[in-house]
Parts: sequence; C-alpha cells; structure tokens
Amino acid sequence: MPQAVKNAIVSAVFFLTVSFEAPAQEISRAAAVVNDDIVSMLDVKQRLQLLIVSTGQKDSPELRQRMLSQVVRSLIDERLQAQEAKRLSIKVSEAQIEKAFNDISRQNKMPKEAFLKLLQSNGILADSFTDQVRAQLTWQSLIARRIRPTAQVSEDEVEGAIRRVRANSGTTLRNISEIFLSVDNPGRDKEILGNAERIFEQLRAKAKFGALARQFSESATAPRNGEVGWVQKGQLPAEIDLALEAMEPGQVSRPIRTLAGFHIVWLRDERQSAAGEVTLELKQLLFALPAEASAAQRKDALARAQNARTQVTSCQDIDALAQTVGSPGSGSLGKMKLTDLPREIQEAVSGLSNGQASEPMALPAGISVLVVCDREDSGIDRKRIRQRLSEERLSVEARKFMRNLRLDANVDIRI
Repeated sequence: MPQAVKNAIVSAVFFLTVSFEAPAQEISRAAAVVNDDIVSMLDVKQRLQLLIVSTGQKDSPELRQRMLSQVVRSLIDERLQAQEAKRLSIKVSEAQIEKAFNDISRQNKMPKEAFLKLLQSNGILADSFTDQVRAQLTWQSLIARRIRPTAQVSEDEVEGAIRRVRANSGTTLRNISEIFLSVDNPGRDKEILGNAERIFEQLRAKAKFGALARQFSESATAPRNGEVGWVQKGQLPAEIDLALEAMEPGQVSRPIRTLAGFHIVWLRDERQSAAGEVTLELKQLLFALPAEASAAQRKDALARAQNARTQVTSCQDIDALAQTVGSPGSGSLGKMKLTDLPREIQEAVSGLSNGQASEPMALPAGISVLVVCDREDSGIDRKRIRQRLSEERLSVEARKFMRNLRLDANVDIRI
C-alpha cells in the first residue's frame, strides 16, 4: 500500500474495508448492542484491520485477540456519542465534511478527487470514509456545545500554573506524548489495566504510538497523536513525574496509575529549561522608622502595614494609601529586573500576581509592603499555559460526560 494511503488512514482514522469472504451471516452478527444500535462483527473486523494497517503491525490471530476488547469498547463509546448527538439534534453540514476532505487531501499532497480514487483503488470505501469523518465532526460539535462552556480556566488558575513554571525555572524540560485510559468505576480497574497493558505490548512490538493514541486515548491530546509537548516537573501528576525521572529519551512507560486512570507516556526528548528574565513594575507602602526605633515603634509600624495590606485589591489602591501613610518612600518604584533586587525582596515578590501585595517586611528604612503592578516574563508563554490548562479541564469534563453516557446506557456485549 502506498505511504500516502497509510498517512491518510492515520490522519483521518477511518474504517478500512475487510475481506468479504466470510459468511454474510457472520459479518452481520451483532458484536454488541448499544441501546437500540448494533455494533456488527463487520464493524469490529474493519476497525481491527484499520489498527493493524495504521499502526504498522504484522497481522496475526494473536494480535487481533489482544486488540479485540479495547476495539469493541471504542466502538460502543462511538455509538453512545452518536446517539447523544442525535438526541441534541447536532448535525454536521456538507460544507464541514467537504472542508475535512480537503484538509486530509492537502495533508496527503493531492487533489481530493485523486485522493478518493486512490483510497477506492486500495479497497477503501468512500462511504465508510465519509461516515467516519461525519462521526468525528459530530462529536467535536457535541463537545463544543455541551462540554467546552464548562471547561473555562480562571485567571487565578493561570497565575498558579505560571508560579509553578517559575518555581521550576532552570530544571529539566521533557517533550512527551501520552495515551490515557480513564477509570470511571473502581470495579473496572483490572479491566482497564489489562487494556493498558495490551496497548503497551503493542508499543513494545513497534506499533505506532500516534495511531494508538488517536484510537484509544481519552485525553484531549488524542486528535494530535497524543502529543502533550514540553512540560516541567509539577505540571503533571506526581506519579508521572516520578516515572519520567527514571526514563531515558525514546522510552515508553508501562501503564502508570493516577487518581484519574492509567497513563502510558512516551518520553520523546528532554533538555534543560532556561531561566527566563523577569522584569517587575513595583509600588510600595513604606512605614518609615527612625534608625534607633524602639520595639514598640516597630510593633506599631508592623500593625499599620498589616492593616494597609488588607486594603490592597489592585495596584491603583497604593496611590491613595500612600497619601494616607505620608511617607516619602511610598508610591511607584518603577520597573526593575527581579535579579537586581535584594534577595529578601526577590523572595517576597517573585510569586506574586499582578495587583497582589506582599507580606510586610522589615527594611532598613522601615516596614514595607510591595505590590506587583506588571510583570514581564521572558520564556513564559501565557497563551500556551492557558491552552494546556483548558485542554486538561476539557479532558476531565469530557470524561465525566462520557461516564454518564455509559452509566445510562443499556449495553449487551456478545463476543
């Protein structure tokens, strides 16, 4: 089979036709009944054949048996998704399907008509391909309508993630891909682990990671072959961080159990992160003290500083409070590099968000409260951090949604 066809299979994840030499009765037999829909043996055989071709594995009865359970589960989930989309009257337009066709044709560097003819000449039904594209687009539309509005990320969450990135500045960055299988019912833990182990064995047999991720992973990264990208320690569950510490680039982990389920992680590469330069715009409230201030004077200044700190909700509050304090040291300190500040001040302000006040600190001139008005971080991509947090939230909400669909379904598996 030409490489272009294999690429198309991986990119589109569509059904590949199988030999029709098997008896018609066997092909049409139900492998599972999902509410009122049937998953036929033909559906199962097509999907198995798809996986074997797209992952580059050598076909064998043993391989098909290892893949059977997870393939059937995936087909059942697809039926549940399609049924929910139908219930919500979610439909995909012909224009959307046409765009998807054109995108896939461009990926394979040929006109749409030539691409379809090439598929058909290699035994791939155009109708099966169209149905698979429609199913994928329908599920994406369902997620956009029902799940994405509940997966919003707050500014506090973004700031928290940025603080973790800063705390690990200069540590090892790891470029990883993932396959994630959720455990939504503790009673299925052993079953899901078995599925994860079978996927791991296929990977050890040189199956293509991206193809298996697209087919089986329940993470939001599945459509892009499971690629997570560059991450630091602290951005992943602790169990995964621990496993990565013991891995070398190119290695794939055995299934890792976390609170949410089982993860298979591919450590693609690693490098040291550069410590980015941080520039802060600061304002200060200074409660001045004489050089020989008494303990009582220091206690009084500290109490006034703590009281003033509770009144700070933004950088603009400092100007009015500075007039009340009346100290010539209060007000704007301008912009300065974090590394140019004394160590005690660095420690006080390095983790602050914009508009957040520091704890009162003793300085030679008195008791100071500092507020970060603006921060410029070289090396921190705020947009990418927000996108990753959104994907993580989307994955969690999508898994909850899928779990509820499964719990409400009447499923009868017959193989």
